[in-house]
Amino acid sequence: MILAATLVCASLLHSVQGFLVGSAGRQPPPTPHRQHQRQYFDLHEKADASSSDGTLSSPSAESGSPTKFVPPALPVPFLPAADPLYPVQGEIGQSEFVLRRDGPPLPEELSNENLVRILMLECSDLEVNTLVWKCMGYRFDADAKEWADTECFPKWKEKYPSPPDLIGMRRIYSKEVDQPSLKANQALVRSVPADNKQSLKTHLRPYGFRGYQYAELTPNKTRRAQCANWLLYYREELFGYTVEELRERRRLKREADEVERKRLEEDEGKGKDQWKPPVTEVF
Repeated sequence: MILAATLVCASLLHSVQGFLVGSAGRQPPPTPHRQHQRQYFDLHEKADASSSDGTLSSPSAESGSPTKFVPPALPVPFLPAADPLYPVQGEIGQSEFVLRRDGPPLPEELSNENLVRILMLECSDLEVNTLVWKCMGYRFDADAKEWADTECFPKWKEKYPSPPDLIGMRRIYSKEVDQPSLKANQALVRSVPADNKQSLKTHLRPYGFRGYQYAELTPNKTRRAQCANWLLYYREELFGYTVEELRERRRLKREADEVERKRLEEDEGKGKDQWKPPVTEVF
């Protein structure tokens, strides 16, 4: 009887030990907060990798000491942006940021001082979107309370009949919610020629913008920098020209590039035919 009781106790102890060992190797299921955090940091890393040159800075990089990346706090969703009427009714031009919703873009809206306010977070996400929309050719119809693609660039109009959210105004970075904004922002970045990728450094550094530190980088700041860079490209290369004039300028540039390419090829070919004395090594 005593032996049977001992065997039963030993069996129970073995089962408890096995349960504890098995549980130690398993992780608890992720909470919704952790899932949101993982999605945010995944997107944060992608935005970091795709950001324009000149938008990031690291003070310790100059001194040679290693930089430890400190992830930013989780963003707080901006609920008013979930309203479908927010793009046409949300407040704009209430601060020092120069902007009006109706009409074409104005020179003062594209000033360096105004664009720096985008980077310094001194305007709303809606104001950034609105300025880019106007420069792309979307026009606000005050009577219908809607944006129309009246003067929009043809290729962009074909892809986006309605102006897309280039910032992610709701600040919810789950794939289901944020994917359209991310894709639209990437399309905007691809439309900037290589020669204009450094516009932030060229134009806005004298006005106080030194780039973002890695520790403070967020998708919102990265996209603001990309929108500001596109606006500089628009101001310097596209502003004030019709689509037909821009096409003619592009044609003339292609012809000039082709003439220069042929000239370089001819110079290179002439150089190959010229006799050169052998090089004598002197030790």
